[in-house]
Amino acid sequence: MKELKEKRDVAAYAILRDVRLYKKLAWGLECFISGRNSTADTTFYSLSLVKPKKLNIMESVLLLSVLYTMVSLFIFTGTQASPSTTSVILNTSLGDVLGIRKAVGAGESAVEIFYGIPFAQPPVGNRRFRPPLPAQSWGSTTLDGTIKPKACWQEIDTSYKQFSGVDMWNPNTERDEDCLYLNVWRPEGSQNSYQGSGDGDDSDSSHKTIMVWIFGGGFTSGSAVLDVYEASQLAVREGVIVISIAYRLGPFGFLYLGNGEVPGNVGLLDQAMALQWIRDNAINLGGSPDDITIFGESAGAASVGLHLLSPMSRHLFKNAIMQSTTPLAEWAVMDRAKATSRALELSRKLSCLNDTETDATDIDTSALLACLQGKNPALISSEQWNITGMKSFDVTFAPVVDGNFLIAEPAEMINNGDIKITNVIVGVTKDEGIYFDLYAFNIQLNCSGELTEQHFDEIMLAIADNDVSFKEQLIATYTEEEGDSPMDIVDAASGDAWFKCSVVNFAQKYAQLGGQVYKYSFEENLSSNPWPDWMGVPHGYEIEAVFGIPLAPGSNNTSAEKDLSSQVMKMWANFAKTGSPSGNDEDIAWPLYTTGDKQYVKIDAHGLHREDDLRDGLCQLWTSSHQSSNATSTDFTSQSSNATFANAAIQQN
Repeated sequence: MKELKEKRDVAAYAILRDVRLYKKLAWGLECFISGRNSTADTTFYSLSLVKPKKLNIMESVLLLSVLYTMVSLFIFTGTQASPSTTSVILNTSLGDVLGIRKAVGAGESAVEIFYGIPFAQPPVGNRRFRPPLPAQSWGSTTLDGTIKPKACWQEIDTSYKQFSGVDMWNPNTERDEDCLYLNVWRPEGSQNSYQGSGDGDDSDSSHKTIMVWIFGGGFTSGSAVLDVYEASQLAVREGVIVISIAYRLGPFGFLYLGNGEVPGNVGLLDQAMALQWIRDNAINLGGSPDDITIFGESAGAASVGLHLLSPMSRHLFKNAIMQSTTPLAEWAVMDRAKATSRALELSRKLSCLNDTETDATDIDTSALLACLQGKNPALISSEQWNITGMKSFDVTFAPVVDGNFLIAEPAEMINNGDIKITNVIVGVTKDEGIYFDLYAFNIQLNCSGELTEQHFDEIMLAIADNDVSFKEQLIATYTEEEGDSPMDIVDAASGDAWFKCSVVNFAQKYAQLGGQVYKYSFEENLSSNPWPDWMGVPHGYEIEAVFGIPLAPGSNNTSAEKDLSSQVMKMWANFAKTGSPSGNDEDIAWPLYTTGDKQYVKIDAHGLHREDDLRDGLCQLWTSSHQSSNATSTDFTSQSSNATFANAAIQQN
């Protein structure tokens, strides 16, 4: 009976997923969300392409009853709701791990999944805010790796209640400080047969390439085991080992007091320790320590770029993929004075300092640290959003130049050539800014995406850092480039300032240094995207194509979208294996970016399209006007403490 109930639950989820699809289709006639923080209780809508009917609680209960009855009939007909699984053991340097082996699709190979492998000791008690320590052996006991690990502490985004476009980025497991775990997806039968020299010579082809995913979320949110990061399709179809890693977030990962007690950047040190564990265990995993590619999106992409820069971690991988941003984004590294000021303010809000203690050099940091380490993590996580001076596009805590992990500002290090020179993919989505515009500028989520003239003017002034002259220049330039739509102009200007120009500038500088650069713009609005169509292709909505989510059983994506996902997976895996997204596939024509022709590919359901000069002219406007460094700290403060860059979470960021 227990097995039968589990099958019913799985099938019920599939049906309710289809309900959400119909809700998305109804966007074109009338929106089912009128704004953020709706007070409505459980809400369902009639499955028709007319005005969606909001059901009351009794009608909702009736609908659920009908659906459950349908599921019961569905189960009793003998239809399988989920693939069968078996057990599998992974041997690591610290002990054995019990995992899951399951079929990925009909007639296809199986994937082996191992969740929650510790790479560091729990950062709790007096280890809070401090660098990680390596995980210890668990001896002869077999570790249970069949359960997804807990997420690191963060706040839950409730800006648009009960909406899958928000919920998909919220943690899907409980939150806990004990969160430093990694997760492995590998093709069935991956063998520990690598015989490489360890000197970078990767001539032994018997191993599997390892791809390490670093999630985004503005350094304050996200999880390594979100559904959108489920890597079974990527691992099996492309024959690679995919590993997702966790790291501490917000003040737990990036609190900085400028001393050895609270050094900052411990979230990045978590990532580096995970990379070291992966390198040490690469052969056990069926891979090679010389064949590791790191890839990430938003804050995860900024992290990837910081590992290219860091003398502590640049040797731990081979190739790098940065999706949506680079470490040149202004929000990717925080000024040390600002970081210290925020740490002190958070300490005062937690009653660990009084209002007169404002100078970090005069504070007993040992006593302060002891107080902070004794506070409830939920309170620390919550209070970070009450820091004064939070602007429209801001992160609460972020990496800093600590002189240890990060020696100098990213731009300075790149200009000096102090960066790992290798193969990189960098790219963006078509509409990088729009997701955060909703949060930062209190834009209502309605059908048309229209803005009043006054609201448009206020937003553009904010993006221009309250410089009226520059605001007018932005409006004129972007109107010529994007057309007369105010929302398109806002999306383009904010997307360039906050994301795209960091990619443009990094590609240019890295290619000048001799790096092999491949550049893209992802421009397909997948039907599975739950946001209204006027938002286009928002920040983070290439990720499901990268992980093959449209190819998973039960997907409602079109055949063209499934083909697109297959191609994107192929290119990402080719790059990880060979350093080129084309690999040995003559059908993939992705040119190398150079400082001369500046070619990139536009990726959509029709394939790859060669283009030139992605946003180059517009980014020169930001650079020449010295506005890109200020656009992330405007005075257009949101009406909600949750309406910040990090809580917009695409955890994306």
